[in-house]
Amino acid sequence: MKKKLCILSLILIFCLNQCTYDNATIQPIERSVKKLKISIDPRIELLSTIQLMSDYHMVNKDAPYSKSIKEHFKSFSSHEAVRLTDSLNQKYGFSYDAPLAAMMHLSALPELEVKIDFSDYLLRRSGRGDHLEQYRKSIKQFSEASSFEAFWNSERPFYNQILDLIVADMNERDLVKALEEYFNESQESYNIVVLPLYFGGFAALTPGTNEKKNVYAFLPTLDIKDGTPYIRANTLVAYAWHEFGHSFVNPLCDKYADKIALTDKLYEPIEETMRRQAYDQWISCVGEHIVRAATIRLYDLQKNTLAVEELLAMELNNGFIYIEPIIEKLKEYENQKEETNITFTEFFTELLTVFDDLLK
Repeated sequence: MKKKLCILSLILIFCLNQCTYDNATIQPIERSVKKLKISIDPRIELLSTIQLMSDYHMVNKDAPYSKSIKEHFKSFSSHEAVRLTDSLNQKYGFSYDAPLAAMMHLSALPELEVKIDFSDYLLRRSGRGDHLEQYRKSIKQFSEASSFEAFWNSERPFYNQILDLIVADMNERDLVKALEEYFNESQESYNIVVLPLYFGGFAALTPGTNEKKNVYAFLPTLDIKDGTPYIRANTLVAYAWHEFGHSFVNPLCDKYADKIALTDKLYEPIEETMRRQAYDQWISCVGEHIVRAATIRLYDLQKNTLAVEELLAMELNNGFIYIEPIIEKLKEYENQKEETNITFTEFFTELLTVFDDLLK
């Protein structure tokens, strides 16, 4: 009798363990520095893997990590998810920030269900219809068919090395505090998602509580240390201030889109240069000018004169010809903030008068 009970107990334990295993989700590998979360996210690595197998232009196809992916997933190069990646990009321009942002609307692997409804922006970027839903299903199928989880687990030591190098170089530097003090506002959370495969950096938002946002900066590993790619602190801060800055600026640009449209003739002198950088609308250029100007002011307030000079020269060279008067207007905001505790949101319409003056 005791022997039978023992066997039954073992069977029960096995079933419970199997059930737990089957229902387990694949979570990001994560570190924290003050209020900042830094992670490598399996959803984004899955997307990057599919993009690498496609003709997508933003991923590094020659890195050692890329070669590992190509070898592991070589039999899936013609999968529907790969074909849709190319199709959505070529037909609708579903690229840059949009695919990354879409993944943050999904639940953890392996389910990949829609956890947050896709925004109108993402639906527009993907050509509307059911394109995003088709893409989501194909990505999930790719993950299951290719045993992506096994690849993710095999690369865990590599991901941990990257994050450890980043955190060590950060040395408890509090970039979020400086950002919130400048805008005199805050968001729900600040998240850096590291992109071992990418060339460029991007931003995304998902809804938080009380109209605040969960802010994501997707940052590439542009630096190397002891053979491991990572992000140096100075590089990370510059990228993060820029990408997180969009969370304060972009919603206001959308709110005052009609007012911004009145100055759209200012787009004409820089249209060609801006389009080459994927800023194909005047409202996008306005947001970029303001974010870049605010980043320069943050560096100036941190007494980093060299960074200020380099950034300003770079932005002017990249065609952001209206940035200097915006910087001067932001100094007015900083003075008012000291005197009256005004927020960036409260000052924003005054900031937009810069473009009215330039048009005149």
